[in-house]
Amino acid sequence: MARNVTDKTQYRFADLVDLSAFASMLESFAKATGISNGLVDVNGELLSQAGWENACTRYHRAHPETAQRCRESNLAIMHDLRDGHVANSLCHNGLMDYATPVVVEGQQLATLFLGQVLHTAPDLEFFRNQAEKFGFDEIEYMKSIESVPIIDKSHAEALMTVMVGMAQTLAASGLARLRQATLEHEISVNTEKRIQLEDILNFSPIAIGWSDDDGRIEYINLQFTQLFGYELSDLPNLETWYRLAYPDENYRESVIRPWLRDVARSHQSGLEADIVCKDGSVRRVIIRASRVAQRRLVNFTDITEHWKSEQREQAHDAMLGMVARGAKLNDILIAIVQEIEREDKTALCSIMLLDFEGKCLHTGAAPSLPESYNNALEGVEIGPNVGCCGTAAYLGQRVIAEDIQTNELWKPYAHLAQKAGLRACWSEPIISSRDKVLGTFAIYHTEPKIPKPWDIERIGYAANLSAIAIENRYALEELERRAYTDYLTGLANRRYFFEKAENELARALRYSKKLSILMLDIDHFKQVNDNYGHEAGDVVLKKLAEICLASLRAIDIIGRIGGEEFAILLPETSIETAMETAERLRIALSSTAVQLDNGLSLHFTASFGVVTLEEKNDTVDMLLNRADQALYKAKGDGRNRVCKYQQ
Repeated sequence: MARNVTDKTQYRFADLVDLSAFASMLESFAKATGISNGLVDVNGELLSQAGWENACTRYHRAHPETAQRCRESNLAIMHDLRDGHVANSLCHNGLMDYATPVVVEGQQLATLFLGQVLHTAPDLEFFRNQAEKFGFDEIEYMKSIESVPIIDKSHAEALMTVMVGMAQTLAASGLARLRQATLEHEISVNTEKRIQLEDILNFSPIAIGWSDDDGRIEYINLQFTQLFGYELSDLPNLETWYRLAYPDENYRESVIRPWLRDVARSHQSGLEADIVCKDGSVRRVIIRASRVAQRRLVNFTDITEHWKSEQREQAHDAMLGMVARGAKLNDILIAIVQEIEREDKTALCSIMLLDFEGKCLHTGAAPSLPESYNNALEGVEIGPNVGCCGTAAYLGQRVIAEDIQTNELWKPYAHLAQKAGLRACWSEPIISSRDKVLGTFAIYHTEPKIPKPWDIERIGYAANLSAIAIENRYALEELERRAYTDYLTGLANRRYFFEKAENELARALRYSKKLSILMLDIDHFKQVNDNYGHEAGDVVLKKLAEICLASLRAIDIIGRIGGEEFAILLPETSIETAMETAERLRIALSSTAVQLDNGLSLHFTASFGVVTLEEKNDTVDMLLNRADQALYKAKGDGRNRVCKYQQ
């Protein structure tokens, strides 16, 4: 039975989240980071704990006096709890604890703790004195202290923020499901209380409507109108709704009506579909239907942004994959055009490329435009009054023509557009990471039309994606003209790595993207050369290159910038992901052996330094210098390890 949920209901974390799954996640977090954690209900009940087996459980909480210190630390940190704030306390036993509340809609559901950590290397004398004072086994106790993870305060707070954010997101999602179940329950038992029911539904974040057995639409809630734009007066019956929401008859007959028949048989079903709104825009939704008394109840969950993001990520990855595989530029640009035309089925798109002299435009991809139109504009010289594309390329800014036939910029070409059936054109310049115009991306329509905000966002996305494709492929034409690889490993040489790094840094700064760099160095490489010969050293270098290439993404760039020194550029990568990548490579290298000509099996390891882009005035040299400092620390700490740059 659905639980009665109102705005004043006091929820518990366990009511909203699968505790077993969440505890498993916290256990995995403890194993991955070495950081102990715990989750406590608001009434003090311990919901989950992981990783407290060492110093805290075995020693501090096992002795009455040190246990009292733990309790005092907990009380101190609890006094400082508030939403959005990470509280911390240095326990008198010498270890740091962190806590922050899990809050949803202003209500605290639980408290998340991270503990048994240090900010700096432990004061061994302090802990030896503590072992003597309380009768701990000094050797075992010091081992437990030495196993305590050392993290700086900002990193600890960042981890807390991430973990609490996940907890709050899961709890909020659970609360939404609980409320949805409650709404459906309320509908089923209160069908005769129409006024009260409408009041409830109008506060729902989900679009809801119902119809009677004759197909008359009796009710739509406020969210339905806000989402799709239709009023109840627009929708007298279901057939009208189907024609407006799904104007493609084939789609109605092949997708919508079969789904409706399934609903009638099973009483409840779900469908992910596109719905055309009153203003002509399209929303991606999940539709669920059920029978309640003598009514068919339907609700619509809007997933447009999530779906669009997924589709664009797939298109972006596919385009990068085509670049990596050496696909023709024309094929890549056609794929981009088709992706935009799929998003807006009324759009006809074209990509035009500016020649190397920066004077004329040539067709890059325009599969949906008439061939005669493309041929007529082939090689057109750019200028201040040359349609939308010629003007956009000349000015380096977006140009909009709501109606081609009345637009001054189109006077010399209006007859061509009229013959091709084109009435509106919006053109966006394609600009490189170094602010150079590479071409234009244009969206045409067969009727006069002015772009809506989502159209502007779409054409900007398309131009950016095109810039990446064009710039990458132009770079590979460049590669045919000059040597760009290291002769031994086949990796990018120092010159090419720096060139790519400059491009990626410029793009990251322009579009506020993340970017990280790894530097790695083979440990004791001189000994390999001295003991086994330079040929053995070459085998090791080639094996390292092979492992790295197999482990990295297509968009990552690895270069040999010194004898046994390598650098890896990780576009759109945070410091956390970069650390994970470095650790994965470190493990792969340390677990690999190379076979020498004399039959010997040689193992080797590498040390890593990691840095991420943080300031707008950062340069490649500055980032590499910081990564080198982190690498130096990794070697100083014993080699075969990963260190990130810290000021």
